[in-house]
Amino acid sequence: MYRVAIKVDGIENRKKSVGVLHIVVGFYLLIKSGEISSNATNGSYNLIALLILLLAIVSLIYGFSRKRLDPYGKYNMWLRLLQIITLLYFGISVLRSGTGSSLYNVIFFIWSALFTMMLFLERRIFLDTEIKFTNEGIIVPGLYKDHEISWNVLEDVIVRHDFITIFNKNKKYLQYQVLQDLSALEIAKMNAFCREKIEQTKR
Repeated sequence: MYRVAIKVDGIENRKKSVGVLHIVVGFYLLIKSGEISSNATNGSYNLIALLILLLAIVSLIYGFSRKRLDPYGKYNMWLRLLQIITLLYFGISVLRSGTGSSLYNVIFFIWSALFTMMLFLERRIFLDTEIKFTNEGIIVPGLYKDHEISWNVLEDVIVRHDFITIFNKNKKYLQYQVLQDLSALEIAKMNAFCREKIEQTKR
């Protein structure tokens, strides 16, 4: 089996949106920390407001500078988890206090559920995106799961140092940018492997 690191546009676009979501949550937590501080009646509420303010600032800094501070998303999951816990805290606090409308009470739990789904999705998009050439076919990374393309539906595969192009029998093609340095020998071996597997399906 051969593996090559590639760029997948759909996944790259999702990576770009991760920072935006952190910025949105950061501003939201900033507003909420101000509300809690203004309504505080004792020191414990001021401490909670301060902790939420710190999380809001961290979320904003991370959102605006994610590419530079954490290009591989190593800390994204932990920050997202803290945001989910904070939103759940708001939801439970409002529910216990009996204040606010029904929609206002539920919205915290809705956001928590959405961010929990985002947590698992974001874990996937920060994994290495590799195309794999196996005996059964070509495995291409996707946003939710990997997709396997069988050799019997392919017409040709061209591996170059900059792009990998996959042609199916309907003359349609997929093309992916290569993100690693490939030697001439590696390229020759992969092209030969692909040609051999395609030819085997024609016999």
